[in-house]
Amino acid sequence: MDLWVPGPVNPQRFFIALTGFLVALLSTTTARETQSLWLPPVYLRHVPVKEDCQQTRHRIGATLQPNLFYPHGVIFFCPERARAIDAANPGASLFFLVHEYGHLALNTRDEAAADDWAAGQLQNVPRGPAVLRAVVRHFLRAGRSFDPHYGSNLERARRVAVYGGWPRAQWPPELLRYAENRAQTERKGTTVRLLLPAGYLNEAELLLSVDERPVGFLSTDPPSGRLICPALGAGRHVLTATDVWLYHHDRSGTKKSEIARRLSASCIINPTTFTGQLELILRNDESGLELAADLDPP
Repeated sequence: MDLWVPGPVNPQRFFIALTGFLVALLSTTTARETQSLWLPPVYLRHVPVKEDCQQTRHRIGATLQPNLFYPHGVIFFCPERARAIDAANPGASLFFLVHEYGHLALNTRDEAAADDWAAGQLQNVPRGPAVLRAVVRHFLRAGRSFDPHYGSNLERARRVAVYGGWPRAQWPPELLRYAENRAQTERKGTTVRLLLPAGYLNEAELLLSVDERPVGFLSTDPPSGRLICPALGAGRHVLTATDVWLYHHDRSGTKKSEIARRLSASCIINPTTFTGQLELILRNDESGLELAADLDPP
């Protein structure tokens, strides 16, 4: 992708512009309300926020990690989509902006991790709980909608409620029913984890499909280090890992280097009985990416 190279960023002017952008998003009308808005942590205040619906593919937001063109990273935000979200649930669009900052704060493309971070940030500002309730309502409007990177909208609503500190007794009935059904699925389904052999490769993430059915995003790191899929009974099953990204962390854990991206691999399992736990093993060498599975992990 060819990107325009920006000129030097004036931190003071950027900070003023960003504050005004957040004010517009929440439609605030008083100085007191303006002071209650969320602002990014100091180490993220040089991140440019660009209104560009083409870059977001007309979704609400997208993020690029720091690179040659954007040394602090960059957030693209679609104001048209934000206005549509706020029209139905005022203030909800702020969550999605904070979510994009979460990708930069955590240096991850894990959508669940960014959701959790955003909810945790917003619960600590005066207007944050109202924003979190608004975004939960937004997700519940199309709760069954599913994207393997994010999970279902119901699952996103649950994450926001949990990490935003919303007391369970106040959850909407639909969300409570989902949480109960999810707990049953965890007890009866198959838990999948991802393992890497010792070596230079020490972090990986992928999209998992079972028998050509997308299941979700799986990582070696939390919060996506465990994935619950429908129960795998006896018989032949095809496991497919797509959009596989591989990384190396230094010993301090502060430097993350990308090894490869957008790889894929498959393997076949033939359990003789119900499989309650499944461990996927990724290996990457000169011959390419290999996926294997352990049906009886320790």
